[in-house]
Amino acid sequence: MQCICTTQDIKKLGTILGVWAHPDDELFSMGGIMAAAIQNGQTVVCITATRGEAGVQDEKRWPKDKLAEIRTEELEKSYDILGAQHHYWLDYADGCCKDCDCEDAVTRIARLIQKYQPDSVLTFGPDGMTGHDDHKTVCDWAAKAVKEAESKAKIYEVIYTEPQYQALLDVDKKFNIFFNIDKPDVCQKANCAIYFELNDEQYEKKLEALKAMPSQTEAMMKMFGSSLRAGIGIEAFSNERAR
Repeated sequence: MQCICTTQDIKKLGTILGVWAHPDDELFSMGGIMAAAIQNGQTVVCITATRGEAGVQDEKRWPKDKLAEIRTEELEKSYDILGAQHHYWLDYADGCCKDCDCEDAVTRIARLIQKYQPDSVLTFGPDGMTGHDDHKTVCDWAAKAVKEAESKAKIYEVIYTEPQYQALLDVDKKFNIFFNIDKPDVCQKANCAIYFELNDEQYEKKLEALKAMPSQTEAMMKMFGSSLRAGIGIEAFSNERAR
């Protein structure tokens, strides 16, 4: 298996569709890939299932009743920074994806697959990376939508390498990012389908996009700063899992 590792290799992904649960999922998981692909002139499309309104961090600054609107605006700013032009909301309630009409969600995603004809679909793996039910549900929707659309797109599931996971353990202690899982699936570098180590320009672009979402990222950025690079400066995906 040849690993996609360089900016030039990113071209092999062709038209990319990201299917994610919350605003910022795609930035943490594929922000560098998005930046590289857009710079390459590739089409990048992202679908976000919810508006992230359940993830309250500071009620005084970002009131719960306005959080959906706030995070919508934040994501739009992030996309402007990356130069991304194609984005769709499914508008399901944050934290409730597993209770949504699966057939409806799959059909809506399948229609976008048929519209854009992606070569690659990037999404969560079955463990949801953090164990979040929304993440796991979106993974299932994406796989079913590719089949429903009769698409030949390859599905790539985000995964950590062991060094990335170790680098994020301190972040987890403060922000409980692995809140619903003992340990996410990890992959050796040699076994990754995508192992993209962001260069300085790509990493700074990713950081700028993440910083445009302060209601979700500000506290983490202030606390960990440059030390985050070991955890989020690499974007790894697998496409070898059995379904």
